[in-house]
Amino acid sequence: MIEKIRELLFKIFKKESFIGKIINKLFTKEIITYIIFGVLTTAVNLATFYIFKKLFVAIGWDGIFNTIIPDDSPVLKILSGGSDYLDANAIAWVTGVIFAFVTNKLWVFESKSWKPSVAGKEFIGFTGARFFSFVVETIMMFVMVSLLTWDEFISKIIVGIVVIIINYVFSKLIIFKNKQG
Repeated sequence: MIEKIRELLFKIFKKESFIGKIINKLFTKEIITYIIFGVLTTAVNLATFYIFKKLFVAIGWDGIFNTIIPDDSPVLKILSGGSDYLDANAIAWVTGVIFAFVTNKLWVFESKSWKPSVAGKEFIGFTGARFFSFVVETIMMFVMVSLLTWDEFISKIIVGIVVIIINYVFSKLIIFKNKQG
């Protein structure tokens, strides 16, 4: 299917043209499958975030930070609306990482080996890279929601785009660079 789309685009734009060269670089099986599974991972992440955010509101959970930060702390004043969205974000991250690892390993970067030495190294690298993007995501969520008072779900979507780009770069250049196994 991806080849059919490429052929159609090359009928419209010559392969040697500027746009043709961009199409040739961007419309690859790897990038298209990464986008597809990135969107699915984002959907899993957003659904998990939404479910746990609603659950936390329903049970009256203000969030772990509101529980562990002293009452007289200036940070607690910033989090006066609660930090439950950060807890929901952490749970969504774990769910998304597990989903993304399996889909990226098998279908995007086609790393087929499940030998512990190969899959274990990939999982540790993948989780480490995703932890970095999780820190970026959490900081951005905190700034957008607690400091700028933006909507939690709109912030989550904006942050998701940044995270997809960061994760692709790490996955492509570091984690799944060797498809043999």
